[in-house]
Amino acid sequence: MRAPIVLAAAVAAVAALFYRRRRVAREPLHRTRFRPFKLVERHELSASVRLFVFQVPYGHSLNLPAGKHLQLTFNERDGAQVLRSYTPTETSVPGRFDLLFKVYPNGKMGAYLDAMRVGDRALVRGPTGRVSYSPGRFKVGEQVVACSHILMLAGGTGITPMAQIVKQVLRHAGSDRTRLTLIFASSSPGDVLLYHELAGFAEKHPAQFKLVFVVSRPTTEWAAKTAATGASSIVHESGRLTRELVLRHAPVFIQQRPFPVWAVAGFCGPPGFEACAKGLLESLGFHQPGVNLFRW
Repeated sequence: MRAPIVLAAAVAAVAALFYRRRRVAREPLHRTRFRPFKLVERHELSASVRLFVFQVPYGHSLNLPAGKHLQLTFNERDGAQVLRSYTPTETSVPGRFDLLFKVYPNGKMGAYLDAMRVGDRALVRGPTGRVSYSPGRFKVGEQVVACSHILMLAGGTGITPMAQIVKQVLRHAGSDRTRLTLIFASSSPGDVLLYHELAGFAEKHPAQFKLVFVVSRPTTEWAAKTAATGASSIVHESGRLTRELVLRHAPVFIQQRPFPVWAVAGFCGPPGFEACAKGLLESLGFHQPGVNLFRW
């Protein structure tokens, strides 16, 4: 009698393993449990900025909703857990997701990731965050906010959630007609992240996407681009983010009163940049957090 019992137990174990693998294949992410993802590529974009490519098992896509984030974790030597949220720049390509991040002095998670080598695994869960985007609308908790134009201000690695939304909208431009204006501030031309990828979207969708690069320490070559800027979907500016600069490139609805209910704005970047961007947007009429003003 024992042989049939042992055989039945073995069959049940194999079936359970098969079911679990199929479930992981369908749902690579789990909202509460951390799962390991293997690092397959690492690129040093500058002295402190990295682009990592992680493998998604079974060739599936994460398909993270635009506006959502991933959480990464590790334990320090004393057992203390370190937990940080990141917005991947690419989750729709089968078999991979891309993570762009900056290594800050004394930053625990950045230093931990920077020490990883190809073949190592990071513990990831998600999606997290209260805000998500679908064509023509944001969902904030249970509230739905309709929009037809999104104004975005980004600084440094704060470009990651903006790039996520740009890709979501323009990859479905046939069905999503939401217009986008992105003003992206960086210290120098070498610090401009995702330049060619963003410019490619602006070149392909000039009527739907206006892209403004702002550099505070321009090179001679950049200054020449600034001088040559005309009526184009891609603009190069020299200087800092100011109210005048935003007004110069923001869509005409900024001047409308009453303020249009279908216009929303978002900002993301280092703390100093975010304080500046939030103040600028509020002065332009975006003063309802979670309704027409978002911190991504």
